[in-house]
Amino acid sequence: MSYVPPSLASLSAQLRSGVARSVAMYSAQMARTGLFPDLTGEAGKALRRSVREDGQITKSYMLMCGLSAGIATLGLLQSSTAVVIGAMLISPLMGPIASMGFGFASLDGRQIREAAKVIAIGAAIGILTGILLTWVSPIRNATSEIVARTEPTLLDLVVAVFSGIAGAYATVQQKGATAIGVAIATALMPPLATVGYGLGVANPGFALGAFLLFLTNLAAIAFSFALIARLSGAARPLAKVENAPRFILAGLVAFSVLAAPLGVTLYRVTAEARAQATVRRMLTDELMLKPMNVAQLQVRWPLRGTPSIDAVVIVPQYTNDADRRLTVRLEKEWGIKPGINLQQVVAADLQSQTQALVDAAVETSAAGIARDTPPLVAIREAVGLPTQALWVNRTERTVQLVPFAADGWQLGDYRNAEQEAAKVAAGWNVRIVPPVQPKLAVAIAFTDGAPQGSAAFADAIWAIQRWGVQGIPVAGYVQKPGTEAADTSALAAAQYAVSQLAKAGIRGSATVLPADRLPRGVPGPAGVVFDIVRPPERKP
Repeated sequence: MSYVPPSLASLSAQLRSGVARSVAMYSAQMARTGLFPDLTGEAGKALRRSVREDGQITKSYMLMCGLSAGIATLGLLQSSTAVVIGAMLISPLMGPIASMGFGFASLDGRQIREAAKVIAIGAAIGILTGILLTWVSPIRNATSEIVARTEPTLLDLVVAVFSGIAGAYATVQQKGATAIGVAIATALMPPLATVGYGLGVANPGFALGAFLLFLTNLAAIAFSFALIARLSGAARPLAKVENAPRFILAGLVAFSVLAAPLGVTLYRVTAEARAQATVRRMLTDELMLKPMNVAQLQVRWPLRGTPSIDAVVIVPQYTNDADRRLTVRLEKEWGIKPGINLQQVVAADLQSQTQALVDAAVETSAAGIARDTPPLVAIREAVGLPTQALWVNRTERTVQLVPFAADGWQLGDYRNAEQEAAKVAAGWNVRIVPPVQPKLAVAIAFTDGAPQGSAAFADAIWAIQRWGVQGIPVAGYVQKPGTEAADTSALAAAQYAVSQLAKAGIRGSATVLPADRLPRGVPGPAGVVFDIVRPPERKP
């Protein structure tokens, strides 16, 4: 007799039967506690109908998602917690999440699929709203509110679970659900707005981290709803759920999509918690400190990458080579070399140590944007020149470099270096300021009597932009004896150069340079001379 594998429907029936027996025992125990009302019969049916109706897609749902995401984005850009929380008051995300949770509680693939579609539409609206507002906003720096939502932490998970349990309990009690919905939206809408911000500023790291936080919180809340709905008896009896294979498959897919990021986050958070405990123990051993003297300690261990450690310790005396010894011990412990940034604050007496701890705490709260830092090492390597000055504008997310003058380098070489650095800048704008030339001569070609641009001319305009000068005299020249035709061509070349400067936002004035005043070595038979550095005006 040949073996006949069980069908998907029979496997589903066996799963439902096993789950029903397991849950029935816990439901009976929960009923004895009196925490939940009697939701059997018509009361439970009416509640399930209400939850399903609240989770439907409507025009008002889409509008409120957009408005909530817009307010949340503006709050994140201003680093205003009050505005972010205010955006949650109008968020409608609790409805479809509750419907999805009830679907998981009943293993109802149809309801899960419908709720997932509504949530996906709301998420897309939230992300697009975040992108558009980031583009039009003059503020684009990564505030502490934004940075805090770029990767899930253990506290984020706890907030999501508690929000889901509170929301589910309010739903089965049929009171207070609107207020609880604010807590649920707090865990979901700001991460969606942060995804939009990350895409808007071309920072894929921020976008992916915030999206992982959104999926993690969504899974925690939905599964919390499922647990409370089943234990309270509010979920639909398993025996009455449709067993169509397509709905079973939809439920399994939705479960996998939510369970996978939740599992990944739990794994990473657990690994970071263990690593942080290890680092704290080694710090106290290596520097002979009390645990309270570790003022700051943050360990990040991405799933694909090396761990990084930022620590600030309060010590009675400075210990040489502490970071190297700590690196060696951790590499031996973990089998991978971490990156360590260890700061030792020397404070001998108790009062000084207390003040140092307070200062470290203030520095932590004030440096919320510290993680939004440009990859300066990679940028410098891409430029390939020693740098005599470098500064970062976080508001415009710009890195500006002033390299030393290099033998044989032309303006085009500096411009190419800027383009290469931009490729590794991770969304930051890179501007290289080339060495200043007091006068800049560029050849101009003529086609049918009209001046034309060239690569060298475009490099000159780029350099003048980087130098930030205005009111530049531009003298056109033709290397021929002074004739009316030559003067006309020279003036046309100067006027063309002035018009191109104007397009770049630079003021200029056109003149003709006489042939007897031409500098030596000017390129081409015709061209222009930009007077970049004018002589100082001194009083007699």
